[in-house]
Amino acid sequence: MMTNMPSIVSHLQIANAVLCLLLAAQLLAMTAMRPIPKRLLGLNCLLYAHQSIALAAILNGHSAVFAFTRPLFAMLLGPCLYVYFLCVRRQDSRFLKSDLWHFGLGATIFILLSQAKPLRAFIDVAILTSFIVYTTLIAAQMRSGQQALAHLGGYATPAYRWLMSLMLLALVNILLEIAVNLEMQTGVALRDSISLLVASIAFFSINTSIMLAALKRSDWLEWMYQLGEQTLQVAAPTIAPDVAQALFQRWEGLVKTEQLHKREFGITLPQAAKKLQVPARQLSNAINQIYGKSFSVYLNDQRIREAQRLLIEAPEMTVIEIMQESGFSSKSNFNKEFLRVTGLSPSGFREANLSQASNSTY
Repeated sequence: MMTNMPSIVSHLQIANAVLCLLLAAQLLAMTAMRPIPKRLLGLNCLLYAHQSIALAAILNGHSAVFAFTRPLFAMLLGPCLYVYFLCVRRQDSRFLKSDLWHFGLGATIFILLSQAKPLRAFIDVAILTSFIVYTTLIAAQMRSGQQALAHLGGYATPAYRWLMSLMLLALVNILLEIAVNLEMQTGVALRDSISLLVASIAFFSINTSIMLAALKRSDWLEWMYQLGEQTLQVAAPTIAPDVAQALFQRWEGLVKTEQLHKREFGITLPQAAKKLQVPARQLSNAINQIYGKSFSVYLNDQRIREAQRLLIEAPEMTVIEIMQESGFSSKSNFNKEFLRVTGLSPSGFREANLSQASNSTY
């Protein structure tokens, strides 16, 4: 057995904590149409970061520092992930007062067990049971399939894949927890647990992949920043045609002047409405009435127009460079939107226009 295994596991746990904290910072700081789901996911990341730091401390002989917070926060992991799933499935993405009882129940069970000395030995069992119960509830939520996310429109597919991935990660977490506990029951110390080493490597790989996806604004995470926009716009009442026309013209002027469609992380409807000093619902409805499409579709249409121009006028630029210059942050979203507008891929559009230009010279 490796003599430096505790040190390796400790370093992996610190690395996991750093990755979780960075992901939490992005999820909590960046704006979104409906921020509750991504904030709950950010809270999950903070809880996991705390668990990794606590484990590293335990391996280095400082278990007393986290004696209270480690098991308490572990009892909140299952409820937090489950409530995140509930909010994503709700059309308005709201956090309900009734959701609080999940957190209260976990905290209450831990306090009751920790205050009675004979029951303290059952805290780890309670934590594992909480993981199993809430993962089962999440699996039950996912049984209805992708149609339960129809309110997300075009983002239903990546959202469903992401939620399924989280559910599978929760299952993996349970299996690894069981493996570590079984190994310790045979007399193996936590610092010498092979299962713990495997778990640390696995979650370091997973957290690294998620962080890279977040930095690239992959569709797997991008949908959270657009969550609920379709629902908001459908519910908006109509406004007078002349008022809608005037507001839409102001909006077009603002987009053109500030090149809003080219912003690195985009612009949300509330941010745009604040710039125009009008209610978000009124701006949304004006765009729908005059343009005939939603706020996000309007912005994507402007990006596609810019991409079409660059594909023809700037043959020295790569498709990726054009994607970034026109305001898209994800290649998959760029290809999807380009196909929607033109019926072609960006490369196919460029080839078709170059061929047409070549033929016109004869």
